[in-house]
Amino acid sequence: MIHARAVKGTFRRLRVAADGVLIAILVGIPWIHIAGEPLVLLDVPARRFHVFGLVIFPQELFFLWLLVAGAALALFFFTALLGRLWCGWACPQTVFTDLYAGVGRILQGWHGPRPPARVALWRQGLTHAAWLALSFAIAFHLVGYFVSPYAMLADFEAGSSSATVQGFLGVTTLLCYLDFVVVRQTFCKFLCPYARFQSVLMDRESLVVGYDRLRGEPRGKKGTTEGDCVDCGLCVQVCPTDIDIRVGLQLECIACTQCIDACDGVMQKLARAPGLIAYRSLASLERAGRSRLLRPRVVVYGVLLIAVGAAFAASLSGRQPWDLAVMHNPEQLVSQAADGRLGNAFTLRIENRSREAHRFQIGIEGEEGLQLIAGINPVSVAPISSVEARVFVMAPAGGITHRDLRFVLEPEGSPTRRLVRDTHFITMGGNGVH
Repeated sequence: MIHARAVKGTFRRLRVAADGVLIAILVGIPWIHIAGEPLVLLDVPARRFHVFGLVIFPQELFFLWLLVAGAALALFFFTALLGRLWCGWACPQTVFTDLYAGVGRILQGWHGPRPPARVALWRQGLTHAAWLALSFAIAFHLVGYFVSPYAMLADFEAGSSSATVQGFLGVTTLLCYLDFVVVRQTFCKFLCPYARFQSVLMDRESLVVGYDRLRGEPRGKKGTTEGDCVDCGLCVQVCPTDIDIRVGLQLECIACTQCIDACDGVMQKLARAPGLIAYRSLASLERAGRSRLLRPRVVVYGVLLIAVGAAFAASLSGRQPWDLAVMHNPEQLVSQAADGRLGNAFTLRIENRSREAHRFQIGIEGEEGLQLIAGINPVSVAPISSVEARVFVMAPAGGITHRDLRFVLEPEGSPTRRLVRDTHFITMGGNGVH
């Protein structure tokens, strides 16, 4: 399962460090709580999304949209500048494939860049057992972004884990195992959509991993040609996607830099300058001048990224600390009491987005004669939570002229920050309800 030759070098050491940091962040985030609230938790059943101190309710999903749009624009921006930086250094596919390969080399007894001639069956079994354990650990922390890992551990200990959680853990574990053990970088070559549209984001001055053809060709053994490339083939042997970087820029290249380290090691042994394969732009490879940092597409992506960031900040600063949603009771739109009065049933969903408990007074505004009937008023709402209150609005027996109705929500102690929601009162006429 581990076919790529191992490599050592500067970039390899940097990537191992980057892998460690990124894995620590991924598995650490679900465990972190700030002021009693999870750092990131997408609590779908409770309809609350905790994202770095911001609690997003379903009515505020535009915040998530802005975050996703910002992440996409950041990817576009850095791709235009630095090529496939994401693929080679931060993509979970690359990071975890590196981790699985490292664990496999240790357990299978690699003592150099090449695999041993024969791997004992017990080593093979131990390797796959370790890969399964890693897959479960990754699955546990991925599910931990939707269900608190503390709650999952408590449920496991009590033997009360839900079938839904167990199902997601099992399926995610299997997918991780198949992906990082069997599929590996085949995903990057054939399935990843980013590889297909990256050429649209990049130009001739974007930074890529490239082979200096003008310096390396014609290639051949040392002393037989003028080119620096000795055609050792190490750049191909260490490539996880099995490409030859000397052919030119290819969709399958994930900019993992392993070919750079392999080639620099050979150049060092031959007392030649490093950098035959290196980070550079296509323009510099063709000796067409130095790369420009500020280019139209970089500026456009940067401006759009700043705009999304500004929109997010403006939306956050103008965010209401509470909200009110008004819904008619769908089971019975209008009813008539024994005294002839008409009634409408409403469900009020009150959201308290602040980190303090509040009491809210519910009122109505509209034509004179309308009466609000509520079982509990005012309503208490705990911090970062919501409650539903069922209320009735009664109209006098003689009817009303205007059906416009407004619900008013006033937090105690903050009467100037009241919320008003427009709706209408449904009446009965000769043609039914209206």
